[in-house]
Amino acid sequence: MSDLSTSTAWGSTAGYFLARHESHRGGVFPVHAHDHFEALLILSGRRVQHYGSLEIEANPGSLIFTPPGLRHGATIVGHTASLSIQFNLKFLHPELPADAQRLWSHPSTLSAAPELLPFVGQKQMRYECDPGLTEKLQTIWTSLIERNGSQSLGSEQYARAQLSILLLEVLGAFESEIIEVVEMEQHEGASDKIDELRQFIEANLAEQLSIHEAARHLAISSSCLAARIKRVTGQTFGELLLKARLQHARELLIYTDRRVSQVAFECGFEDHAYFSRRFRQDLGVSPLEFRRRQLTEIDLSAISDQRH
Repeated sequence: MSDLSTSTAWGSTAGYFLARHESHRGGVFPVHAHDHFEALLILSGRRVQHYGSLEIEANPGSLIFTPPGLRHGATIVGHTASLSIQFNLKFLHPELPADAQRLWSHPSTLSAAPELLPFVGQKQMRYECDPGLTEKLQTIWTSLIERNGSQSLGSEQYARAQLSILLLEVLGAFESEIIEVVEMEQHEGASDKIDELRQFIEANLAEQLSIHEAARHLAISSSCLAARIKRVTGQTFGELLLKARLQHARELLIYTDRRVSQVAFECGFEDHAYFSRRFRQDLGVSPLEFRRRQLTEIDLSAISDQRH
């Protein structure tokens, strides 16, 4: 499904850092998590990033920031090209204590490393760059890729400085929106509850969940939970639940050979016909047609890779 053009990353003694060009063909990345920060700048094509039941559509000029430990997946539509950076806090700020990576979103860590603030805002806002910012970021990114893994004198320090500049450029361009999100999280804890809710939903997709059960699990009232969901995501509990179920269904259709009726049951749909109808409304094709198309694209990608 993908072609990656990469350079060698610096090793653990200097912290982890990797900058590269990426090229992906159509398909689905299954849900996963990693222990580093990752930033993507989309250059061409279309990508839908999944954070639980939250979907973020990314087009040319879009930025995507994924912090460590956050479970996520993606659907690639057609062919995409992007720039990618992966790093840990030890590389960006080697002077910070070892537990700062684990506590990266704590106010004290963000005060010492404000470059990380764009990662706080990702699930509540969209990063769409104007042409001027896209060009500026692309220039810095290309410079980082050229120096990536270099053993020449000062290359590590140069990369660290350029990485800080790149992230601070983003922070400067979206400062007011990011501050609003950070203040909301620190004062209300709303997004923490929504993260817990998404984890609860994903762990119980096959069950007949209600907002009352979710609220009991989170130890808040149903009305408070409904208000927080709407404020943070713009959706209802039912919409979040449906998106999570359909996302899991897409993964099962591609990566397993289960019958459609079994996929529907495992994703919490008691009525096979209702599942097929909602799936078609969401993706424009039936579950069987979706499976056929995705497997065809994967097979074609494999053939193309063998030829190259």
